[in-house]
Amino acid sequence: SSPLTDGQRLYAWFGTGQIVALDMAGKPIWSRHLGRDYAPFDINWGHSSSPALFNGALILLTYHQPMAHLLSLDAASGKTTWRVERGRDVNSYSTPLVVQAPGGPELIVNSSEGVSGHNPSTGQLLWHIQESNRFPIPMPVFHDGTIYTSRGYRSGPYMAIRPGGKGDVSKSHVLWRTDTGAPYVSSLVHYEGQLYMAGDVGVLSAIDAR
Repeated sequence: SSPLTDGQRLYAWFGTGQIVALDMAGKPIWSRHLGRDYAPFDINWGHSSSPALFNGALILLTYHQPMAHLLSLDAASGKTTWRVERGRDVNSYSTPLVVQAPGGPELIVNSSEGVSGHNPSTGQLLWHIQESNRFPIPMPVFHDGTIYTSRGYRSGPYMAIRPGGKGDVSKSHVLWRTDTGAPYVSSLVHYEGQLYMAGDVGVLSAIDAR
């Protein structure tokens, strides 16, 4: 996991489930051990999801074998503001992303079940694209009202999704989808109408985002 800051505090999350907040001089403010509080951190290649910041809260994606859950912590105190369980054996190595949809902000998650959008204030599932994947690693990117994401794992599919849907949006909000050719691990980059991908076999690709 990568640390991040909101300019007031620095947050660091570790593979054991421990998470700490420091002030900008390095003084500890609060700490939690989520692996003890909720469920052991147990995922095949080790935890890698980084926190996301939204409205004074840290949103944490802990999709591991023993129990998968979305978790929101108050950034100032570390106290849990909401938690949504997703069951056992739902995995993700990806980092969630908050985007602005027509109906309000949405939290985008790339997981072994598929791609989904959630209410970042409650964790409620808003929409989903069901598609199994053993090791979903890349995080989504967002540009000009469109979500772009690779599913990861062995040259998996990549796609463009319009946010704002309800329920199964696989036929209503997927603008385009390509079955293969995306990176296993790295995320996409959007720049001046192009999606750039660095593949696992040493190939750099540019794709028209439209």
